[in-house]
Amino acid sequence: MGLFSDKIREIREEFKEIARGRDHSFEALLPFIVFFVLALVWRIDIAAGVAFTIGLLFLARNLLRSRSLIPPLSGLLVLAIGIFAVYRSGRAGDVLLSNIGTNGLVLFLCLASLVAGRPFVAWTSYFARHYPLAWYWHPRVRPAYTEVTILWVVFFGSRLFLQLLLLRSGREAALLVFSILSGWPSVVGLLVASYLYGTWRLRNLGGPSVEEFKQSASPPWKGQQRGF
Repeated sequence: MGLFSDKIREIREEFKEIARGRDHSFEALLPFIVFFVLALVWRIDIAAGVAFTIGLLFLARNLLRSRSLIPPLSGLLVLAIGIFAVYRSGRAGDVLLSNIGTNGLVLFLCLASLVAGRPFVAWTSYFARHYPLAWYWHPRVRPAYTEVTILWVVFFGSRLFLQLLLLRSGREAALLVFSILSGWPSVVGLLVASYLYGTWRLRNLGGPSVEEFKQSASPPWKGQQRGF
């Protein structure tokens, strides 16, 4: 039990470290979600009015509290694009095409990075943590990032397949529910699984830790005990 709680604490601290200083996405996502849900049951103009009001309230709150305006402004921009798409197509399900496109892009990048021998997850870690880039390509480090990238291929590939299946069948409400559930809740689960497997794999590969790599330490190495 003590080991489990220590690992939970470690994951929480790692996520806080990565997310420190970044804006939360709640303000950017909520107006869009509200609009889509209301557009399924009410008139589009009513749904748009309610969603825009929520977005403007977020914007006003951040102005009064001297907080970043990027999240509410980006939320209003995404909302405007969504409203435009619905008006043009007349189908609320088309609003989620951008989400499907994002899935496809991530899947393509993962596959291309595997072919190139420079796994995508290593790049995401590099931009988030700023470890030395050469460390990721060490022969006793890279396999961990390659295997986690394969996990991402399975995740995003499965999600894209099911989204396209629901979109083609015209089941817009089901598509919304699936996109929400397979969004942040499942992505957080993916990140936790990636971290747990990745740190375990790094330890078993017996490669140098980031600090040992920076110091050009000779083997045997202690290895990366924390951080992926």
